[in-house]
Amino acid sequence: MTIPLQNRRPGAARAEVRRFAEREVVWLEVDASSRRGALSSDASAVMATAADTACEIGLPLVAVLGSSGADIVEGIAALHGWGLAAQALTRCSGRVPTLLIVDGPAVSGPALLLGIADFVIMTEASYAFVSGPTMVTEFTGVPIDADELGGASIHARTSGAASMVVDDRAAALEAAEALLAYLPSHADEVPPVWPTEDPHDRETPEAGALIPASSTGSYDVRQVIACL
Repeated sequence: MTIPLQNRRPGAARAEVRRFAEREVVWLEVDASSRRGALSSDASAVMATAADTACEIGLPLVAVLGSSGADIVEGIAALHGWGLAAQALTRCSGRVPTLLIVDGPAVSGPALLLGIADFVIMTEASYAFVSGPTMVTEFTGVPIDADELGGASIHARTSGAASMVVDDRAAALEAAEALLAYLPSHADEVPPVWPTEDPHDRETPEAGALIPASSTGSYDVRQVIACL
């Protein structure tokens, strides 16, 4: 059973409270098949409502994004709406988990959401950048395509904006379900407890030995995680 947050679907965005990963979440979707996911002021209002609702009732926010940015036809109104949506999403930080699935383009303003969300899952076909390849080539003289500029592998290996990269939308939804299983619904809730045979008082001197004496030294945090 789903509970609509709004009775209409303005433009590319829709939102609702639904069951996902055996719990209730606020589900936000920006559909790239609707005018390349162009965000009208009304569509941005749906995004802001979804984020505010997640904070107010203490539910994780799961967003599936595919957008070419603010609707150029609306001009300033669309940009203002986008600003309100980004502000609302920022308010979720530290209060409820925010998971962003990028499945398609995330261009201009929507690309900035990769830095706002707690976890970002990108599909192989997705890409995200503020200014596109044409603009970059025009100003730098360096030919570049969408994958080189902001493809999923770039954000996973270079920018660090992507938490993980998966094959497609179905795999992204599975990854989001697995991730939510470890997270509480909000900051005032205790996270799920997973059974383990690893004693809680086991000492880990090998983890400490990996940390360099100098504050400017480097180490592989994955090795520390493996020790723990």
